[in-house]
Amino acid sequence: MKNNTGRSIDLSFLVLSFLSATVIAIIIHLTRQSGADTLSTQKLVVSLFPELFPKHYHNVVWLSLGLNSARKMAHVYEFGALGLVMTLMIITSPVGKKLRNSNSSTKIIFLYSIGICAFASFCDQVHKTFIVYRHFDVHDLVLDAVGYVTAATLICTFYYIKKHPIIHKPKYKITPGQAL
Repeated sequence: MKNNTGRSIDLSFLVLSFLSATVIAIIIHLTRQSGADTLSTQKLVVSLFPELFPKHYHNVVWLSLGLNSARKMAHVYEFGALGLVMTLMIITSPVGKKLRNSNSSTKIIFLYSIGICAFASFCDQVHKTFIVYRHFDVHDLVLDAVGYVTAATLICTFYYIKKHPIIHKPKYKITPGQAL
């Protein structure tokens, strides 16, 4: 029984590693696109998922973040997906297994995930400097961070709640005759 659990965790780690690599490959592919290809991809994705790209031109928060185009919102979604699979991958990794009994495991997992995603975001921006008509954009780094920090926060919150349940079962049962 114990071996099956270990194998399923190892399998989930491998699957999540593959998903992380896939998300990174998609981000690299989207970064390498020309301007015309980017607009074509944007038009296709917006037509397939219009509810994911609402136009909130009256919302101050959306305007301050610069989320007035599908290309900018795509940064949040792309790196949100990366943050999601990266955090889950770290939880199921051998490092995550060793940290399970530690009190600060959730913080360490969160920091690993944020660090790796921030590095990937920075590398994506550096990669853009080698593409014609593309440039390093600090605003894109902020949008990427909104995505991966939100995803990592959600996953780490659920992980913490699962690890430290709010409702604790009492160690001893009290019968009605023993109650004060």
